[in-house]
Amino acid sequence: MARGSVVCELTEHGPEQHAGLIRPLVRPEGGAVWATWTTPDEVVCLALFDCGKHGKDRERPCSLFGAHPGPCSYDRDDALAEDLARVALIDAALAVLAEADQHDRLAVRSAAHDAALLTWDELRARQIWTRMPACDHAAMYRLLALANSLRATRASVANTASELARDVAQMTRLWEASSPPRLPHGECATALLDALDRLPPEWRTLVLGGQREDRHEARMPLDEAVNWAARHSSEGLAPPPAEDDWKSEWDRKEDERRGATTSERLAKLPNAWQADAVRRIALGEDALGTVATAALSINVICGYGVDRASSGTGPTDLHLAAVRADPQKARGGGQHG
Repeated sequence: MARGSVVCELTEHGPEQHAGLIRPLVRPEGGAVWATWTTPDEVVCLALFDCGKHGKDRERPCSLFGAHPGPCSYDRDDALAEDLARVALIDAALAVLAEADQHDRLAVRSAAHDAALLTWDELRARQIWTRMPACDHAAMYRLLALANSLRATRASVANTASELARDVAQMTRLWEASSPPRLPHGECATALLDALDRLPPEWRTLVLGGQREDRHEARMPLDEAVNWAARHSSEGLAPPPAEDDWKSEWDRKEDERRGATTSERLAKLPNAWQADAVRRIALGEDALGTVATAALSINVICGYGVDRASSGTGPTDLHLAAVRADPQKARGGGQHG
């Protein structure tokens, strides 16, 4: 495919058909190549003519193909126009999440829904979403999954609400005038992921296994651990043995056991999700828990209309295709795609 992700362009439609633009065709009659799919494993590319309809102002043609299901694209664009009330709704939702223990579960679930989905709407309305790197898209999709998990479980609601509020607040800073165009530490995470991939398997396992919360010995920050491993492995050295005490011995065995699982699961994630996971691990999160959450999130976000379409080039090159979610899920007037 010509793009790293394919977004379903249809507005309101059922689960039986999705269509995302690949690229326009350069020919007198116009048209474009569209990816169409019903399931992630059945992607078909077709050359289709343009819709040809225009909005009331006659200046905005529909960007979809002829005989498409649902409303034309200019109706969707109107729904995702800038809305001065949307930011206020996000701020109100974040205030509820910040004091989750003072609200009932229904109010907290509703706030989680608003905070995540309305932030996604705002990023797209401000044309920020299309400029964000793929690993930041993965971070946003993870927030959608986190909001869903808060609705589904009674356990650790306050902790989950606090995490969601913190990460959504970080995402909202992307539309501040002085903000950089991506989440903090993203570039460092991409470099760390590349360095991890270059490590011999036994060193990669040891580094990732050491990034866990329950170590007896203080864990080394991920960037330092990667540099340490790279330096020693470049000299052809094997990982050093554990120190001669039971805590070090236990830590080493647990590092190897959990590191092997973490390394295997990390490699199975799409590349963008790997980078986001490494970013979070570098910030101090438990490595195996972070990777497991990413894998779970990829499944959960299907409920928000985000689907996976395989490129056929390997497990780390899976494409994400955002498809239209049920507008009835939207609160505060947001339209989520």
